[in-house]
Amino acid sequence: MITIRNLTADDMKEAIQLKIKCWTEELAGKAENTLNYSKELAFWVDWMNSAEKNEDVRLLIGAFEDNKMLGVAFASFAETEDIPEKGIELNGLWVYHEQRGRGVSLKLIVHILNFFKSIDKEKIVIYNHHYASSNQFYRKFGADVIRQDEQMGGKLQVDVFVADIDILHNNIEKSLSKFRDF
Repeated sequence: MITIRNLTADDMKEAIQLKIKCWTEELAGKAENTLNYSKELAFWVDWMNSAEKNEDVRLLIGAFEDNKMLGVAFASFAETEDIPEKGIELNGLWVYHEQRGRGVSLKLIVHILNFFKSIDKEKIVIYNHHYASSNQFYRKFGADVIRQDEQMGGKLQVDVFVADIDILHNNIEKSLSKFRDF
């Protein structure tokens, strides 16, 4: 049985290794894809621990099966320039390659959406590099590209998606019904 739970400080080490693995895999040959583990870990642990100071709510969750991490997702309040009010941002979603196709990412997103819906959030923004196969995933479930940004000094094109939380949630729930591990 797959369970979703909040990440601990110890879990963050593996979560960041997974982020780096996915980043490297997705950007191979398309843009600079080197991330420094120590810097990434320090950044995300600080981010995790500084929510209150920044008047934010940050959710860092993982999907686990028999205490084995399958994937992770991070979310927080959206910047007001992306969504002026009642918005959240999916800050990261990474699933081990061998765990894809099992509904892990869907369940992680539903958990995030349920949490933020309970505190009256209505929209979600998702930054995803233009080359990612997951762009089709977000479109399929109701997200629309509102603009494209350039990152890494113009070397990486990023699609910025926005979706209504209820629509995204309902579309994902329909798709989740075919998975039995939850």
